[in-house]
Amino acid sequence: MMAGRLETETGMTAGAVDGFATGTVEELGLLAEHARALMLQVDAAHEIVTLQQAALQIHELVAKLHRAGCRVPPIAALVQALNARLFERAWQMSAPPGLVSNSCLFVMGSEGRGEQILKTDQDNGLVLRDGIANDASVEEACHLFADTVRAFGYPECAGGIMVSNPQWRQGVEDFSRTVSRWLIMPDAEGLMRLAIFLDARAVCGDPALLERVRSPIFELVAGSDAMLGRFAAAIDTFSRSSGWWNRWLPNADQGKRTLDIKRLGFFPLVHGIRSLALESRVREVRTVGRIDALQAAGVLSPAMARDLVDSLHFLMEIKLKTGLAESGREPSASNNVRPDKLATLDRALLEASLGVVKEFRVMLRHRFHLDALS
Repeated sequence: MMAGRLETETGMTAGAVDGFATGTVEELGLLAEHARALMLQVDAAHEIVTLQQAALQIHELVAKLHRAGCRVPPIAALVQALNARLFERAWQMSAPPGLVSNSCLFVMGSEGRGEQILKTDQDNGLVLRDGIANDASVEEACHLFADTVRAFGYPECAGGIMVSNPQWRQGVEDFSRTVSRWLIMPDAEGLMRLAIFLDARAVCGDPALLERVRSPIFELVAGSDAMLGRFAAAIDTFSRSSGWWNRWLPNADQGKRTLDIKRLGFFPLVHGIRSLALESRVREVRTVGRIDALQAAGVLSPAMARDLVDSLHFLMEIKLKTGLAESGREPSASNNVRPDKLATLDRALLEASLGVVKEFRVMLRHRFHLDALS
């Protein structure tokens, strides 16, 4: 287990490792107090500017809670809840009531999984109830929403994965055909869109509309090793040779190299779990929830499940620390880490976490027969 490896390599106890996954009673009380105040402010908002002020406070709160010693998982849960309400109110202010009730606004990626703490690009979409015209009024509402969220500090997605893009606002029937095409006639771009969509979480409107689009995916892949293999193969998108992470950790010659923890850590871990969840028809969206379900189903051993959760939480911790250190008044997300800037213990934990990801990739390659696809 990662805890065992850390005890051996760093002297850190298993109890200390557990601290990445749980908050104390005092921490949770502090989170609840601040969450209530901000939630009331968002709920009472009648103007976009009020929501902008709340959005700024969320990010200021993240920095304060982290400095106060709060763990990453409860902070992430708080941010997810606040952002969901913030996006919900923004959509309610952007769209007429009839459109709100006959659609489902959803978020994806790390926001959908509840793993986004600092700001990243927008990843959102809209499912319309069949029979609702996807006309100019819908387009206007979607562009207004995208502009509003951008004003909150979330830049437009470079890949256009936003409600302002017609491809990401469709009726149930059309959206279902689109998603099926991503799976049945896959290319690299379609498979990545499918991966992002599998992390979708409803934030406003009728969530049943989203499920009507997503549910058929699990039926389409049932028993199809070829489809699952193509989907899972993305874990090797940013792979390195044997011992790859050693080249990025600091030593006498490489002390100033930058490590991209999204490419080398987050992505293979999250997508590997996503692939196993798709294979096992696990509907949970959160990575930790998927890991728990996969362990319960016997897909992951308790040791591997524990290691993956520990690694995920540590990578989130490092990303938060780096983002806060690089930012000014308003935190921003960063995937680039300078190992030479990390404390000795953090470097050891980073090495252990990347080692877990490496072992997990080996397991996935065997399970999905990825060598045959190479």
